[in-house]
Amino acid sequence: MIASLSEAQCLVGYFAASGSGLASLVASRGDGTSPPKAYVFREVAAAGFTNSWASCVWNFTDVAKVRVQAASSSGLAITQYQGFGPTIARICSEEGLRGLLLPGIVASCMRDLLYSGLSIGMYPAMKQQLFGSETGDIGLLRKFATGIVTGALFSGIVNPADLVKIRVQAEAGRVGPSGLLETGLRAGHPPQFANSVHAFVVMSRTHGVAGLFRGCSATVARAALGRGAQLSSYDHSKHLLKKHAGMKEGVPLHMVGSFLSGLAFATASAPADIVKTRLMADTQGKYRGFADCLAGVVKEGGPLALFRGWTPSAARLAPHFTLSGVLMEQVRSLVGVGYFAA
Repeated sequence: MIASLSEAQCLVGYFAASGSGLASLVASRGDGTSPPKAYVFREVAAAGFTNSWASCVWNFTDVAKVRVQAASSSGLAITQYQGFGPTIARICSEEGLRGLLLPGIVASCMRDLLYSGLSIGMYPAMKQQLFGSETGDIGLLRKFATGIVTGALFSGIVNPADLVKIRVQAEAGRVGPSGLLETGLRAGHPPQFANSVHAFVVMSRTHGVAGLFRGCSATVARAALGRGAQLSSYDHSKHLLKKHAGMKEGVPLHMVGSFLSGLAFATASAPADIVKTRLMADTQGKYRGFADCLAGVVKEGGPLALFRGWTPSAARLAPHFTLSGVLMEQVRSLVGVGYFAA
């Protein structure tokens, strides 16, 4: 049954389910005279829904990024996928828009629903728990520490979705009449997955539950550094812009803060990001673990190789967080929890 569905059909099902969930939260928010029930859950849901929807828009940048980063460990494919723009052009030329937009998109939604929902939605509560007795603004470093905690704490549980997304995107390509992939990093091989949900099933059977947590250390490192930088820069930029530029809560403030937070995430997480991609796309057992892969990347291309793929990552994260940040603030109001870290 699952194997007969396309990625697009799975995506329609996800949108239907998440839309229904949001509608129920809006309907049960109350009259506004008192905080709604399940307040923290509503914060988590607002962040999860909006980030997962935004990830659909920018999934093509992740497809290109994974192709670039995974190709660098393949001697055959490295000449085919060099640079963000040329890689997008090549995928569109060989596989069409579907080949650029759809691979791994449902896994990406599931990942952001859980991880972004928890790590972003729990940030205000975690900040209150850690530094609630402080008066006034707690400063950038303490906000960064809070983001590191929520980023690291909730990243491990969504590692399977991260792994599935990268494996599906790394094997993506055009399937020919023979049933073999004619393009992509696995050209000449049969496709292993029909869609992201099918990939979860296949990988669970093939690798076991433990195998779904391959690369977990890199996932946690990327999440801690990236989310720490993102949430602290968003929170603090809102504070500074309201204090020194006279801006008020609203779309312009949310857009500026979200854009800056995307650049901060891409930069802080870049080294761990390329290690994570290499580990998760490694089906031959080339790397023994995080440290071995990190050393291998530096040995092959020097320290700057740790930032390979920064451009597609920033090209995805800056507009992604701009869109999701604005949407999240609006949805937070709809479900009765107000503005983020206000």
